[in-house]
This record gives sequence, structure tokens and C-alpha cells, in this order.
Amino acid sequence: LGMEEVGVGPVKDAGAALRKAEKKYEGDVLKVTDYCRALLVVKDFPTLLALLELARDSFGPLIRRVKLSTLKTDRGSKPGGYRDCIINLELKDHICEIQIHLWPMWVVCGVDGFRHYRHCLEYSTDTFGDPFEALAGLDRKTMAELIVMAEEAVADMPLETLEWYHEKFILDYFAETGLFLHHGLQEWGETTLKALIKLRCLSPDIGPDHHETITLYRYLEQALRAQKKNEEADDVAKKIFKNKEQKQTEKVEAERTLWDQWVMDPFESVVDPNKKEREEEEKIKKEVRASKKAWRKIREERFKFLDGAE
Repeated sequence: LGMEEVGVGPVKDAGAALRKAEKKYEGDVLKVTDYCRALLVVKDFPTLLALLELARDSFGPLIRRVKLSTLKTDRGSKPGGYRDCIINLELKDHICEIQIHLWPMWVVCGVDGFRHYRHCLEYSTDTFGDPFEALAGLDRKTMAELIVMAEEAVADMPLETLEWYHEKFILDYFAETGLFLHHGLQEWGETTLKALIKLRCLSPDIGPDHHETITLYRYLEQALRAQKKNEEADDVAKKIFKNKEQKQTEKVEAERTLWDQWVMDPFESVVDPNKKEREEEEKIKKEVRASKKAWRKIREERFKFLDGAE
């Protein structure tokens, strides 16, 4: 399957187990299932599906639970944005836990992601609306020290050599930009932001109209106005406004469709009271068929060896 990363965590200590039991299971420590933990990082969703199929065929009777809830489109993440897939196995009368992470998310959170999740729970906090708000209140000396650390973090990948798929370094440079802007180094921030915007526009998964790219444009406008480059800042502001208009138009169209449904639905419900339920059921069936078809194609192309594992 080609795991991106594999790791084995330390055995959960007694104190942590007791706290978890008290918080989630009314003090019943026998319900804690992650005393022994391992983690796998897979490339993408198809690799995750292949791994689940391989696990089912290889040691299916030992599997006690597969938990995918935080990876589903209709479910929110855990506090702090944490998402994973969990497989619980019974080995020698004990339940163990395998955490499976998707590489694009792992690049963002890494090993510290779970620690961040725990801290969000402990301190009742969650993700900042503006990530640079985390820098508020730091003195200039601390900010300068952080800039030095940031420079060291990106030293192996100069800005001019960065490509759109160097996600880790893009995130590192974005973090460094926040330090520049808060430390008054607007020109440095401008240079980095322009490079990051170009990379995001080149990315096939993001592009120029993605909210992440627009966020970078907002920071760029801020850096330009701080330098009195108002004409250039106005051009950036126009791009942001154009994107906002486009989103608003899409929202109005969606609301108009909902309005049409609201006006027509009462009449249609009298004629055919079960129409909406049937349409929703048919929509789900259609999506399931499309998903299965896509998976069979990917499986044939990338995971043909699974046929031999059955």
C-alpha cells in the first residue's frame, strides 16, 4: 500500500486512562480501548479503502470496530480540527487501537495534532478564525526569536525553489509571514505572500478562487497598505471583492432554488406526499453507485494485488 508513515505510541499511563474513563465512560476503565496504540499515515482516501479491505480479509475476526465518523462529509471534526479513522482489534483478550491518518491532513497536524486536540478539550478552545491571532500579545523580543526559528525551519527550501506540491514548506512560510506582519516587516511579508498566492493558484486542488487563496490576498492587501502601496492594494481589494460577489451570486441562486421548492413543494406534497423521500433516497443510491464505480476503477488501477489477498 505504501504507507507514508508508521508509528507505535507509548502505552497509555494509568493517570491518563483514569481521566479518560472518568470523562467518557463514567469511570469504567474497562471501556478504554487505546492503552496500546499504533498509527498509519496513508496517501489518500483510496489507499484508506484499500487498507480497510486488506484488514478485513487478513484479520477480520479480530476487528471489533472501525470508526470513520470524523472523516465523513456530514460530520464535523473533533475540537482543533482533528480527524482520523480508528480500527480497534482484539489481541490476546485486549483491545488495541490503530489510528489511520490521511497524508494531506497529517502534513498539517503531524504528531502534535492529537496534543492540540487534547489541549482544545482541556482549555475549551478551538481553531482561531485568524491564525495570526495566536501571536497577539507577544513582545518584540519573543517575536524576533520566533522569526529566527522560522527562518531555520525553511532554510532547506528557499522561497524561489518552492513548488505548489511542497505543502509542508508552504505552511511553514505562511506561519513565517504572520511573524513578519506582526513584527512590522511588511515588505518581507509581501514578498512571501505573493509567492504563496502564485503557488496556490498553480495548485490543481486549490486554484485562484479557493478561500485559502483569497485569505492570502487579504493578508497581502494588509501588507501593501501598511507600506502605503495603496494603488497595488486597491487592485488586490478588487480581486477579493470580485470573489465575494461571485460567492454571493452563487448563494442567491441557491436560495432562489430553495424558494422555488418552498413555493412548489406544498402543491406537490398534496399530489405525491412521498416524492421528497423518494428523491432523497434515489439521490443517495445514485451517489453510492457512483462511489462504488469510482472505487472499482481505482482499485483495478492501483490495488490489483488485493484480489490475491481474498
